[in-house]
Formats: sequence, structure tokens, C-alpha cells
Amino acid sequence: MMRRRHHKLSRFTFYLLGCVFVSAAFGLDSAKVAQAKYDALKARVQGGDINIDWRDIRLDAVVADVDGEFDWHQANTAGVAAFNAGDYEGALHKGLEIIQHNLANGDGHFLAMVSLKHLGKQEETAREKLIVDQILQSILRSGDGKTADTAWFTVSTSEEYFVIRLLGLRPKSQSLVKSGAHSFDLMTVAGEDGKEATLWFNTDTDIELTRRAGES
Repeated sequence: MMRRRHHKLSRFTFYLLGCVFVSAAFGLDSAKVAQAKYDALKARVQGGDINIDWRDIRLDAVVADVDGEFDWHQANTAGVAAFNAGDYEGALHKGLEIIQHNLANGDGHFLAMVSLKHLGKQEETAREKLIVDQILQSILRSGDGKTADTAWFTVSTSEEYFVIRLLGLRPKSQSLVKSGAHSFDLMTVAGEDGKEATLWFNTDTDIELTRRAGES
């Protein structure tokens, strides 16, 4: 598995509420077990229940590698380009394509949300916004991002940029840091006022999956 460090960022931001802190300690399932768990949670969402554990489905999706050979980064880039060109139907198509492959992909839901909003589909927009909120809050509840001990738990580098963008921040630099048995991405970000801050993201999942891929 490759660690993807760069992808297109949308310009759109909205405000979400704060967080409570929980432990990010975990052990990874096998891909087969993760796939079964992902399928069960996906079925609940498709049945209308969005109040699932979005941390679990995010983790299950990446461990099971539900995207397979599908390059969602490329699809997202095309979708953002279509949106910026005023082709909201085309942008929505790309967002839904991403979600079809991985229901836990926050960028796909965000692209679908803003596209639906510009198409005047209020009910569908509201549902996508609720899902985007759920995904973001499942990350923010894992810590406060201020230290290694309270780092936000993410399952991929892409999720780090998802959080930064939705918080209205701009990434400045990124470095991989080891602390004990854990790995972190240390991100320097800037707000609209130009003031910089440092955010910590736990990257144990990404590192472990990279190790597994190397052994296969």
C-alpha cells in the first residue's frame, strides 16, 4: 500500500462542533474479517441508519481495501474540476462513484454534498451533510490533535487533509514522527488569519498496512 501525500483540496468549508476524548488504541483485523464488518455497517447505512460507528467502518474499509484498483484520488480530482467548472451533475457522479467503492470516504460524501446543494436537492444534501458530520466527528472525538498522547486517530493520510480542510485550515508542512511504539504525522497548518498551529495525527493504521503489504 502506498502512502499518498498529495491530493486536491476543495475550497468549501463548513462549521462543526467540538469533541470529547477517547482512546485510539486498537488491533487490526484480517482483511476478510474487516470486509465482513464493513459490509454489515454499509448495509445499515444503505437501510437508512447513519448512526453507526463511523470510526469502525472507516477502519474496516481501509483494512479490507474496499477500493481495490479504483483510484478515488483521481476521481475526486475530476469531480472537483467538474464542480469548479459548474458541472454539478458531473461532480455528483464522481462523488457517488467514490462512495460506491468506499462508503466511509469523507471526501466522496463532501463532494456529493456540495454538488447536491448546487443542484437544489435539499433532502439529499441534508443527508450527505449529516454523514460528513458523522465522519468528521468520529475523528475529532478521538483526541484534540494537540500532542502525541491526544493525537487524532486517522486511518489514512487522506483523512488528515479531510479534517484540516473542514476545519478551515491550510496545510503548510508534514513530517512523520515516531514516539514509542506509535507513529504520527505532525502537520503544521495555518488559519485564515495566517496564524500557524501544529496538529498531531496517529498513523499507526497506515504504517501497519504498509508493513503488511510488504510481507505479502
